[in-house]
Amino acid sequence: MNMAEANTEKRKLDKRRLIAYWGAGVAVVLLDQITKIVVDWHFPLNYNQPVIPSVFDLVHVRNYGAAWGMFAGRTWLLGVVSLVALVLLVANFRRMSEGNVFNEWILSIIGGGIAGNMIDRFLRGSVVDFLDFHWKEVYHYPSFNVADMAISVGVCLYIAYAFFGKKKDSAAEDASK
Repeated sequence: MNMAEANTEKRKLDKRRLIAYWGAGVAVVLLDQITKIVVDWHFPLNYNQPVIPSVFDLVHVRNYGAAWGMFAGRTWLLGVVSLVALVLLVANFRRMSEGNVFNEWILSIIGGGIAGNMIDRFLRGSVVDFLDFHWKEVYHYPSFNVADMAISVGVCLYIAYAFFGKKKDSAAEDASK
């Protein structure tokens, strides 16, 4: 295979990978929005149904701010911040992923989560939350949704890879020399 054919194959692979990553992000947005639509249609606002008593409830609450209700009442500002964050993530996707397939998947999932909550902010004026974990009445984690999970898990995995994955990758690279 000559150099031109190799470059053409690489571009095809890159396009296929990018399509898969976009697909992962879109899948997160769809799952997030479908679950929120189901909650909106079937549960009245401030609904609370224990699923696992003293541990997990299905709820229907609205968050007019960010995590833990911070910046409450600034929904449009948070929507604009989400839009800027999403644009920056897409524009810097290759640089942020460092060509690592794991990071590429994680960034796609984070982007889908950002987009899911951004849609809520612009279309609903608030974010729909419906998953509520607590320990009896002692500890109560703020209610959240699929987009929040995608962002939180994605950011944790991205940070973990930054601290631990690079060392493993460089050790494997050194061993192959």
